[in-house]
Amino acid sequence: MTQISFYSLSKGDEDTRLQFACRLVEKAFSLGHKIFIQVEDEQQQRLVDDLLWQFKASSFIPHAVTGEGTEAIEIGLASSPSHQDVLINLSAKQCEQHQQFKRINEIVGPDEDSLATGRQIYRFYQTQGFKPDNHKV
Repeated sequence: MTQISFYSLSKGDEDTRLQFACRLVEKAFSLGHKIFIQVEDEQQQRLVDDLLWQFKASSFIPHAVTGEGTEAIEIGLASSPSHQDVLINLSAKQCEQHQQFKRINEIVGPDEDSLATGRQIYRFYQTQGFKPDNHKV
């Protein structure tokens, strides 16, 4: 069964949320996982792509935008990656193919919009029979 985790950030903004996503990507990649980062739109896709290149001077996180390569880390608009390992969701909608993944990570920011979206996605997973983990960061 898919393991679903929600990471609730206690402070920060969208940049803080994206930085946290990069830390999750780095950790999952170091553990040998393949990662799909689901983004909201092409603007966020470019932002995450750029951020992964410059995230940390001491680390290299090989990645590609969907359709532009075959890296272990893929950034895309919809959850149709070439693997079913780890999903990091940065979009405002739940993963429709959630049962395909071994692990799903949802990152919720402290602002009202992000909290409302996070609650909606959390309830969706509950209605599907999942019991998501909650982590306060």
